[in-house]
Amino acid sequence: MIRHLIFIGLLFSISHPVIYCQQLDYIRGKVIDSKTSEPVPFATVHLKNSQVGVISNAEGDFRILNNPGFQSDSIIVSCIGFHSLSLAFSVLKTAGMNNLKLVPNIYSLNEVKVTARKKRLSPEIIIARALRNIKKNNPDEPFSYVSYYRDYQKDSSNYLNLNEGIIQTLDTGFAYQSGLNKYRLLDFKKNMDFSRINITPYYDLPETDHSDTWFKRIPHAIVGDQYGNEFFILLAHNAIRNFNKKSFSYVDIFAQDFIKNHWFSTPMGVYDGSTVLYKIDFTAKRKITEDNYQGAIYIQPDDYSIHKLEYSGSYLDSTKKKKDIFNIEIEYGHEPAVDSKMCLKYISFNNSFIVTDMRDSNFFKIERSEWRQEGGPYADPMMIDMTIIAFLNKKIDPVSGCKMENYDMTIGKRKAKITRIKVDGPNVYITVRDDRFKQMELDSCNINIRNLKDINGNIINKRRDLELRQFRELFVQEYNKPLEFENNCFIQAMPLEQNCISKSKDSGRYWMNTPLKASEKQQDSQNH
Repeated sequence: MIRHLIFIGLLFSISHPVIYCQQLDYIRGKVIDSKTSEPVPFATVHLKNSQVGVISNAEGDFRILNNPGFQSDSIIVSCIGFHSLSLAFSVLKTAGMNNLKLVPNIYSLNEVKVTARKKRLSPEIIIARALRNIKKNNPDEPFSYVSYYRDYQKDSSNYLNLNEGIIQTLDTGFAYQSGLNKYRLLDFKKNMDFSRINITPYYDLPETDHSDTWFKRIPHAIVGDQYGNEFFILLAHNAIRNFNKKSFSYVDIFAQDFIKNHWFSTPMGVYDGSTVLYKIDFTAKRKITEDNYQGAIYIQPDDYSIHKLEYSGSYLDSTKKKKDIFNIEIEYGHEPAVDSKMCLKYISFNNSFIVTDMRDSNFFKIERSEWRQEGGPYADPMMIDMTIIAFLNKKIDPVSGCKMENYDMTIGKRKAKITRIKVDGPNVYITVRDDRFKQMELDSCNINIRNLKDINGNIINKRRDLELRQFRELFVQEYNKPLEFENNCFIQAMPLEQNCISKSKDSGRYWMNTPLKASEKQQDSQNH
């Protein structure tokens, strides 16, 4: 039996929406692998003295506010699997792209063994210790952080419906459930520089009030849609913060279900700067899932802190082609501003979905219908045989067109008895017999045609589907800095664009790490 993604319900106070955006000057950069010249996704770009920073996106791109106060500062770029890079902020050029090259940190198994204890531990024991130490390694006192948030869809390569925000999180600490946390929206914009199409923010939840053919459907999974709030959906997928409650399939309750639901590989060594981490690959046990679920967990052996969790699900379609269900990536790190406890650096969650394309106006449908009778429509006041002709916009498949069970008709308040079906190109003739129908009742005829196909296999009244990927991402910029607010309101469970903005004179030190537009990417490629 296919199990489903499970999400956590959160309750917040209600406020009124205000939307504004920043108009600021930025320095652009790209983090790349010095060996392969490929982008390095989700690298940390941190200002050493100012204690504020960004995370590169999936394309390795980032933006830093061109603040004069940063000129005497330096930036540190780091990513698991690479040596850290440090350089003065003042050397960054203000025009064009700054390519920052990270050198891969190659390790050997012998080098890793030196750091290991004499008694080699099984991966299950290492992970069990890490799970037990989550509350110890993460803050148990209240703390706060400010993040850049974005959600968007993607087709093969293009950003669609990009929404961006700056969000403050007021976390009660790992001694308490995440449902007690509160969140403020410091800024929000619907980015009009990228294509926008009309897609519902809601997800299909079978057998509930949120069940509709127009809602987004996820193959082989169900998403609790948090009333269209993608930010809350993202939060529910942080298995580390939600370690003692359900998060998503087969991780379930992370602290008690993760080990029993997976097979684990022998630990491998990987460097995070100069720190060695154990990387343990895992696969969900096939006896509990029909699909393929796998990932990796990164654990520091000194304190058994969890630095990273990667998880993905996929299935084989009818042609045996691998299709993604979802991908999750979460990274934590020791944070000096929070007593060097482990704190979130970023979380990225995306899933495939199918949605009805409301732009499709050429779908298979009835264009009009009319009654016909020999001798004219009024030849016999006590009609016995009458035929209604439905004129469709495409030629009908004769096999499905002639199946009597595909048709229902009511005339007035009574169900009509259909005696004959005839298909002729794009038209279908439906004959009914009943000597009790009056002429006036024909005006209230209702015909229901289902499962009818055209000659190309299109089903009647069904618009084409769009297959897209939904992304939600949160990148932390700063921890434990107090903010003063002109107005104070918390995010509630409805789409972010309907939430209010908490205005603060301090919010100008945060910025949106907006992805490059297609024209900017083309210009940068020409310059290199």
